[in-house]
Amino acid sequence: MKLKIWAVVLVIVIGIISFWVLRNVVFCEECGQQVTEMPQDATNAVYDIKFELNEAGEFQVAASVDVTNDSSDSWSEIRFYLVPNAMNSVETPLYEDEELEIEVSAVSVDGQEAAYNLDNNELMVELDAGLETASEAKVAIEYSMVLPQNGMRLSQVDDNYYLAHWYPMLGHYQDGWDINDYDPIGESYDTDYGDFTVTFDLPKDYLVASSAEDGPIEATSTGTVSGENIKDFYMAIMNPDEWEFETVQANNTDLRVFTPRSANMLEETSELAVDAYVYFEENIGDNPFGELDIIGNDGYMEYPNIIEVAADAASQESVLVHEIAHQWFYFIVTNDSYNEAWLDEGVTEFSSSLFLSDYYDNEEYGFWGALTAEEYYPPETYVNLPLDQFEDESYYSTIYGKVPMLLKEHFDLLDEDEAALEFLSAYYKEFQFKQVNTEEFKVFFEDYFEGDQSEFLNSWLE
Repeated sequence: MKLKIWAVVLVIVIGIISFWVLRNVVFCEECGQQVTEMPQDATNAVYDIKFELNEAGEFQVAASVDVTNDSSDSWSEIRFYLVPNAMNSVETPLYEDEELEIEVSAVSVDGQEAAYNLDNNELMVELDAGLETASEAKVAIEYSMVLPQNGMRLSQVDDNYYLAHWYPMLGHYQDGWDINDYDPIGESYDTDYGDFTVTFDLPKDYLVASSAEDGPIEATSTGTVSGENIKDFYMAIMNPDEWEFETVQANNTDLRVFTPRSANMLEETSELAVDAYVYFEENIGDNPFGELDIIGNDGYMEYPNIIEVAADAASQESVLVHEIAHQWFYFIVTNDSYNEAWLDEGVTEFSSSLFLSDYYDNEEYGFWGALTAEEYYPPETYVNLPLDQFEDESYYSTIYGKVPMLLKEHFDLLDEDEAALEFLSAYYKEFQFKQVNTEEFKVFFEDYFEGDQSEFLNSWLE
C-alpha cells in the first residue's frame, strides 16, 4: 500500500513522523465540562451523491451539489476540484504506474445541460445566468472511474477501495476562485464545509467506513450515510475477511478501529487511540462529532471523522497520534492546505508531540520526530509558503520539523506549566469551523500574549 509522500520520506529517513461565524459553547452538567455545539448554517454546499460499484471494480457516480453563493460577487461560473482527473502520468508524473481512469458523461445546472471545462483537477462549470449573492444553483455531474491498484490515497488495494477526494469538491471562493493544480506532496485542495448524503450500492457485503456517523460495524452491500459541517468526505469499502475490528469509547465519541487480521494489533491500537483522543479533547477542546473511524491500511492520512494509519504495530504510535490530532487542526479549525500547510500539519505535529511528551513523561522522546525532521534537511526561512515553492525535502523539514520546534522553543521560554495546551485550547475555541490564515494566526498570537511578538513571528512567517 502506498503512503502519503511525506510519510514515505520520513519513514525511510527517520523511521516515522514520530465555528464558525457564531460559536456556541454550553456546559454539560453530567460530564462537568464545556461542550461544543455544532454550528448552524455554516455551509454553502449540500451534496447528494449516489454511486454504484460493479464486480469489475468500476464506479458509476452521480453527484448533485446545491451551491449557495455566499460571497458579495455575482458568479458566472462555479469551480470544483475533481482530483481523479489529475491522477495519471500526463497530469501528475508521480502516477506513472498507478493511473486512474475517469470519464465525465454529463454536467448540468438546474436540470439544463451546461458547458464545462476539465483541466488537471479543476472542473469549471459555466452558468448561463449569473448567480447572485445568496442565490442557489444545483450542479449535477455524472462520471465513471476505475481506481489504480495500490495507488496513493484514492486507491484499490486487492478487494478494498479507499475513496479520498473522489467526488466533485466545491472550491473555496474568496475574491475569486483559486484552484491550484494537484500536488501530491501535500493536500492541494481547499474546500469549505458542506452537508453530505451519500448512497451506495455494492456488488457484495463490505465493511463501510466514512466521514459520516456509520453506527455499529457490520458488512453491507447497500446503504445511505449523511453528515453535516464536514470539510471533505471520505469512504472506505473493505473486504470483511481481511479485517478485525471493534468499537471503543473515548469520552462521548465512538472510535471504530479496523486493523489487518494478520497484524495482531487491534487492542493496542484501540488503547492508544482512546488515550490520545481523550487527551486532545480534555486539553484542547470538545470535539462535537460522535464517531471517529481508524483504518490500519498504511495510508498515513487524515480526513474528517476518519483516519488512515499504519498497518503494523511498530510504526503505529506517532502516526496514530498525529492523525487523531488532525481532527482538531485541519478539520474543525481549517485552513488552505496548499498555501499554508504549516497551519494544519505543523500545529498538528506540535500537538501530537505534546501528547507523547506527557504520555511518556519524556519531552525529548515526545519531540524526537519533529527534531529529527528539522535536522534532516535545511528548512526554509519562512514556513507559510505554497506547496510549489518547497523542495520536497525542505517541505518535510520545514512543516513537520521547524514549525513544532519553533513553537516548543517559544513555550519553553515562558516556563509555565500547560502554557502550550492553554494556547491551543484558546486558538481552537476562537477558530472552530472557520478557515484561518497566517495573518489571522499572527493577530491572535499577538493578542493572546503580553508584549510585542512581532520579532518572533516575522522571523518565520512571511
